[in-house]
Amino acid sequence: MSEQTSAHTAEHEHEDEDDQELVPATGGSLAGRGHRPVRYRPSTGYLPWLLTMCDRELARHMTRLLAELDLTEAQYGVLQALVHLRRASSATLARSVSVTPQAMVGLVAALERKGYITREFGRGAGRVIDAEVTARGKEAYEAAKRRVRALDRSLRRSYTDEEFDQLVGLLERLPGVLGRLDDQRGSRRRVDD
Repeated sequence: MSEQTSAHTAEHEHEDEDDQELVPATGGSLAGRGHRPVRYRPSTGYLPWLLTMCDRELARHMTRLLAELDLTEAQYGVLQALVHLRRASSATLARSVSVTPQAMVGLVAALERKGYITREFGRGAGRVIDAEVTARGKEAYEAAKRRVRALDRSLRRSYTDEEFDQLVGLLERLPGVLGRLDDQRGSRRRVDD
């Protein structure tokens, strides 16, 4: 078992007991409550299609859970990053939640309007904005974290420990695999030029 998987397992052993299971465990299809089983399998690009379908289904659950707290998934990501970093520039936040600096401007402004963060314009080159979480933002983050943790626990219960560790391990490797494909494509272009 990898260090990350072991840490992930240890983290979940100490979760709040008041978190509730939010997602019913379903069989091996993309069908959930009220959904018919998915029978379509594209003959080309099945893995990217499957990952997209999983991403959309997970996003649907996250949107529902966080909307009740007046948060989007991206806003939750910013709060999470700020809680851990304590204080960060807009550029650092954009990198930490994988959005563009332009998108971060809107996320930070929305969180400030809700009273979840405060901003301070720094001195120096450019317009560096430092942000930090308010007490109200910490409360919203903690409530959202309990919901996300419950969703995570519900998903985990749908798999055996071995299946879960294997799934996490394979998904953790995927960004590196895709990055190597980009590197190979770049090398081929240089050779062809």
